[in-house]
Amino acid sequence: MQAQSIQPFQILSREEPSPATVRLTIEVDAPTTQRMFERAIRLLGKGVRVPGFRPGQAPLSAIRRLIPEEQLRRAAGELMMDEFIPKALEQEQLEPYRPPSVNIEQLQEGEPFRFTLTVPLRPKVEPLGEYRDLRFPIPPQETSDEEVEEVIESLRQSQMRLEHAPDRAAQPDDRLVIAIKSLEDANAKPNRYMVTLGKTFGELDNLLAGMREGDKKEATLTFPDTFNDPDLAGKTLQVEVELQRVHMPIYPELDDAWAQKLGYENLSDMRERLRERVTEQKIRYLQDQAQGQALAALRERSTVHLPEALIEEQLREEARDFAEELRSRGLTYEMFLQQSGMTQQQLIEQLRERGITRLQNTFILMAIADQEGIQATEEEAEALVRAMAEATDDPAQRVRMLEDRELRNRVMQEIRLERALQKLLEIVQNTEEGA
Repeated sequence: MQAQSIQPFQILSREEPSPATVRLTIEVDAPTTQRMFERAIRLLGKGVRVPGFRPGQAPLSAIRRLIPEEQLRRAAGELMMDEFIPKALEQEQLEPYRPPSVNIEQLQEGEPFRFTLTVPLRPKVEPLGEYRDLRFPIPPQETSDEEVEEVIESLRQSQMRLEHAPDRAAQPDDRLVIAIKSLEDANAKPNRYMVTLGKTFGELDNLLAGMREGDKKEATLTFPDTFNDPDLAGKTLQVEVELQRVHMPIYPELDDAWAQKLGYENLSDMRERLRERVTEQKIRYLQDQAQGQALAALRERSTVHLPEALIEEQLREEARDFAEELRSRGLTYEMFLQQSGMTQQQLIEQLRERGITRLQNTFILMAIADQEGIQATEEEAEALVRAMAEATDDPAQRVRMLEDRELRNRVMQEIRLERALQKLLEIVQNTEEGA
């Protein structure tokens, strides 16, 4: 009778803190641990010169004395984890959704090596809440003539140019370069500002109206707290105001020629197409609102099990995105915390909750895609990846993108998520085919 081989490791316990996490306590026997320490000594000893011995000829005991204890323990532990973690996962039939984390409980020469392995599993939605009875209808949308004219005026404002007007008095909407000097400080120097007449504050607007370049006036002004100079904001001061330069705004004429420059047939065509665009924007906004309401309702009805490792990964991504958003606004974390009155821990918790919500939405939509049989094909993903690759100017990056299997899989998932979201929108609006 053939003897059965004895495993050099064993699973001491298996716990499931959540449906998306498994924690294993694993022990490698003492003889195997000792052999792994000896292998680590040989590997580390390749770079160690032992006095009195040729390279590679020194006994392990001599090499051992020259290797720092912590370095040896770390190397031996890594050897054992590299060998036995895959075997333990295979034995327990576990497929990690993210890399497992390790906590070493015991690691000494001649003693069993014991550690816990926390394995994040694929998130589960159990149960997926009922969604076919959700209704968030969107009423028909129209765009008034007044709204169209507001858009046209905004376009005219965006194409405004300034023209120097040295020979006329300042008028409302002029852009003025002014200098303000405090008369309460003998050493004060004037500070220059660019302002729009009629949009500063009442006292200053009244003072500037009718002034010409080179004119100076003295007055006592109370600057609002929102004034863009912190040295003046919120203060009442006697000041001298000098008008240094007057620029008058020149707007494009509201006629067919201007409409044609913007790609329209004429002014009438421009108005109708802008009306359609604004109406579409209203509908898109309401659709986004309906999708958000539907997902919020489904989060209440569903239970989404997320591994902590995935939540922490999402938190790091949220923090990176938030930092980029702050940089685009010219702010730092410290400035934001000071302005918002939040503590760092409160901000972290807010970002964590935002990340959890995003993950819950993602896996709820994936569950809907599974339930509705929504798929994406390799060909669709490949076409999108190819379009993304062609948009880059870096040939090497283009090749990497085309060969990146993981990128293609992510694109396929994004297609499924987008289709699931569209299906959910059709359901909550009751516009499904055949409804």
